[in-house]
Amino acid sequence: MSARRWLLPSLTQGIWIAFFLGIALTDWRLVLINADGDPSLHWRIGRWMIEHRAVIHADVFSHTRAGAPLISKEWLGEVLFATAGDALGWNGIVVLSAVLIATCLWLLHRQLLAEGNDLLLSTALTLLAAMACSVHWLARPHLFTHLFAVIFAWQLRLFDRGKLPTRQLFVRLVPLMVLWVNLHGAFFTGFVIIATFVMGRVVLLVQSPRAERPAIRSKLSDLKTLAAGCALATLVNPNGWRLSAHIVEFLRDPILARYTNEFRSPNFHTNGIHGCLITLALLALTFMIVRPIPTATDVVIIGTWGLLALLSSRNVPIFALLITPILAEYWQTALANARPGRLIEFYRRLSANVTSLDRSADGRVTVALVFVVLLVVMAKPHVFGGPPLIDTNILTNRFPVAAVRFVADNPRAINGEMFNDYGWGGYLMLSLPDHRVFVDGRNDFYGPDLIQEFDDVNKVRPDWDAILQKYNVGWTILPRGHALTTLLALRKDWSLAYTDDVAAIYTHKPK
Repeated sequence: MSARRWLLPSLTQGIWIAFFLGIALTDWRLVLINADGDPSLHWRIGRWMIEHRAVIHADVFSHTRAGAPLISKEWLGEVLFATAGDALGWNGIVVLSAVLIATCLWLLHRQLLAEGNDLLLSTALTLLAAMACSVHWLARPHLFTHLFAVIFAWQLRLFDRGKLPTRQLFVRLVPLMVLWVNLHGAFFTGFVIIATFVMGRVVLLVQSPRAERPAIRSKLSDLKTLAAGCALATLVNPNGWRLSAHIVEFLRDPILARYTNEFRSPNFHTNGIHGCLITLALLALTFMIVRPIPTATDVVIIGTWGLLALLSSRNVPIFALLITPILAEYWQTALANARPGRLIEFYRRLSANVTSLDRSADGRVTVALVFVVLLVVMAKPHVFGGPPLIDTNILTNRFPVAAVRFVADNPRAINGEMFNDYGWGGYLMLSLPDHRVFVDGRNDFYGPDLIQEFDDVNKVRPDWDAILQKYNVGWTILPRGHALTTLLALRKDWSLAYTDDVAAIYTHKPK
């Protein structure tokens, strides 16, 4: 019995194993690294910091802003991703991403169970949350934000319900904010989560009788002090207060946000957003069928994060992770109070049987074995030599892999500086370290003026040629069907140096 207990994973551990293996062993691992050029970008920046043993403060990757002051919003996250990549190649970055995603869902499932929800309901809602979160499952430091959002919301819910002392709340969340501010620039999410609980308390203060108001004011004061403590914690980063100022400035600029896909409203016609649609539908059905009496904080959380999710697709995972415990609480109450019937009794028997089995399982050994075995499989070429058992690489039909090989093999075929596709910028930073890009995914660094100049060239507006001359551009690497590529084919002062089904390279003829 003892051996079975240690080998048989609980359902919570099973969720971790399923998502860890499901992401690392399926084509999803290719989605993680090929959706855009940012995984390459973060790897390249992190590698530079590892090589120089310093946090980067000035740009060395572009020719348009070479040497300009640089604020890294996620230096520690980039170092961790680069460490994984340098150790195991793209397989290492996939393993790190899979660990973060699986751990986020594992924590959510644990939260639902700890709050008294039954096993089947908790599992079903965790899987739905995973479906909604998958829209933003990419190999980038923002995965740390998903993880920390679950922890922040969980601890604040405990505090809000009087199950966590103020001191413990501070001890857990303030140090976590120090980590968050260095791992990813979306640490502002933590403040929005705190603000929703503050607003919930404010509404409750207005609605409550006078006798209850002192206790509410006390909790409200504690939350404000927590926000102040977390604000001070954000200063513990290599850029100090300038990091927060930089992020605020970026969020205020519509030109920069337009070039960041996840800041756009979600497109509900795409498959990736179906999880969000189902979550919204379930939320509506919950209020129509279950008819819960939500707390003021619940209303603020649902309204705030629902609106933010509709405004920006990057907020969809946070919305799903934060409302899942609220939905679980409503449905758990409804199931407990439901009238006896054949379906309800079947559900209760099944839930009791599964819960009984789950209590006898604690497969930590199995979880550890799964992790170690997959790590060995991913690391095979580095440890044992020979071809990889699992090959993870950049897709040749998505990025200009062959064109990059041509440039590396024929350095004299090009001259001057590069003009590149925006989505390829991060990949070119990593794959052509001897050449500097025109632009990449760091649009907050490039600023609105340069992004506008890039856009003018990219869309072949009248001043495109003058902008290329301004930045001494001598060659372009763009998709084969790009408008500028088509135009350069007609120009006598430009010549085709390379082309394939994905990319074309044109060079400017010296006068």
